[in-house]
This record gives sequence, structure tokens and C-alpha cells, in this order.
Amino acid sequence: MTQPLLTFVLPTKNRLEWIGESLTSLMNQSEKNIEIIVINDGSTDGTKEFLESDFVKNDPRIVVIHHEKSEGAGQSRNEGTLLAQSQIVAQMDDDDIALANRAEKTIEWFKDNPKSEMVNFPYVRIGHMNEIMESFPGENFNEEMFKESGRVNYFCNPAVGYLKENFIDTGGYGQESAEATDDYLMVDNWLKAGKKIDFMPGEPVVLHRVLKDSMMTKFRGFNPQWAS
Repeated sequence: MTQPLLTFVLPTKNRLEWIGESLTSLMNQSEKNIEIIVINDGSTDGTKEFLESDFVKNDPRIVVIHHEKSEGAGQSRNEGTLLAQSQIVAQMDDDDIALANRAEKTIEWFKDNPKSEMVNFPYVRIGHMNEIMESFPGENFNEEMFKESGRVNYFCNPAVGYLKENFIDTGGYGQESAEATDDYLMVDNWLKAGKKIDFMPGEPVVLHRVLKDSMMTKFRGFNPQWAS
């Protein structure tokens, strides 16, 4: 296989119910020259066995890494990014669904915007049964708002793409805690390193699922009725 044009990084832990759908959405991208790095972060629910199945092994674009013990989503995302063969990296959550042109749109963005370092795309928030709940057409990232209140506007980690060379300079994702999520810490590191976050208007690229045990619910106080 030629060097991939884009690498998806997909950390997972105990998401057997969702990982198949999420991984399939990456396998079915319109742009076929991609790499998919899956980090199994100490799953105990059958996710490891699924990732060792022929369904996964028969796709040469997929690289699977197993952690015997959980190291956290942030560390998994950092590890996957450093292992990426491509310069363009896109994150993915293990219960989300990437629309078929996500890789294609991300590659086109960096081709058309060679000075861009990170881009955030529109997304749609969905519930447990794939029901569409909220659409986020997005807006430019507001750095001052983030510094003042921690708000990230419409920033959505599984709807971003960035250049590996810029990511390495920032320190990447932090270790999530009761005070902050790993992606919040990544944005903080990114801005402290003097990097910018761009926004690509248009159609969404990902269906972002919010469940009752998601980090958004736990750490950001987001607890709508439909998440349960």
C-alpha cells in the first residue's frame, strides 16, 4: 500500500456495542488511501476479540494496538498520532459515525489551505438509537472565550483534522480527569503553543453520539433526557 493520505486514530474501551459501526464508517470512506489506527485501551467486554476477527484483520489499512491496562483516551490519541504514517491526522470516537466523505474533505482542506494547522468541521449530535438531536453548523473558534470560560464553541474532537508535525510541537492530549477532558487539554496545549484552529463551513462530516457515560456528560454537565 502506498503511503496513506490521512490517518484516523480511533481509541476504544468497552464499546463493543458501537465500535463495529464506527470502524465500518471509516472503512467505507470515499477516499480509500487511508490508514486506521485503533487503540484498544484495556477493554474487557469483547472489544478485543472483535478487533482480532477476520472482519478487521482482512483490511490491510487497519492497525490494531492493545493496551493490557487502560492508559486513558488522551494517551491513546497521542500514541496513535505519533504512529501515523500520514501527515494529516483525524480523530474518531468509538461510538461515532464518520460520513463517507470525511477523509476526502479533510484532505482537500489542507490541500487548499496549506498554512492551516487544524480544522474543525460541522457535525450532528445523535442519541442512543442514531436519532438526530442537534446540528452544529459551527463557527470560527473563539480563543478569547476559551481562555475566559473554557467554552470551546462548536469544537468537536471527532470532527477535527490536524497536521502531525504541528501536533508534536504542542504536547498533544492531556490525561482526562474530573476537572477536564483530554480534548479540552489538547486545545489548551494547542493555543499555548501559538497554533490556530480553523473552521470549514458546509455539510457535517460526523455523527457525534452522546451517551449517559460519555465524557461530555460526566465532565461538562451535559445530561439531556435522551442521553439515557
